[in-house]
Amino acid sequence: MVARRLGLEPDPPAPTLVVMLYLEAFYSLSRSRANNGYGPLPLSINEISAWHRFTGSPLEPDALLYVAQQLDEAYLTWAANKR
Repeated sequence: MVARRLGLEPDPPAPTLVVMLYLEAFYSLSRSRANNGYGPLPLSINEISAWHRFTGSPLEPDALLYVAQQLDEAYLTWAANKR
């Protein structure tokens, strides 16, 4: 807190290539997200798996599933609180 007031707060580190790949996957998947009129629906395992096969992503399928679901949970919580 003091460092921020003094303007001494360091810049956050740049995301790694792997982090960028996961974020790109999540953003791509999120663009095709369904909505039920009450808000966005969670990404399905089938959507994540199909995206992985279609794009030929270098990410491990099980890791992509885990990370995408964690990001999705955070996004859905944010979207629910936004209303």
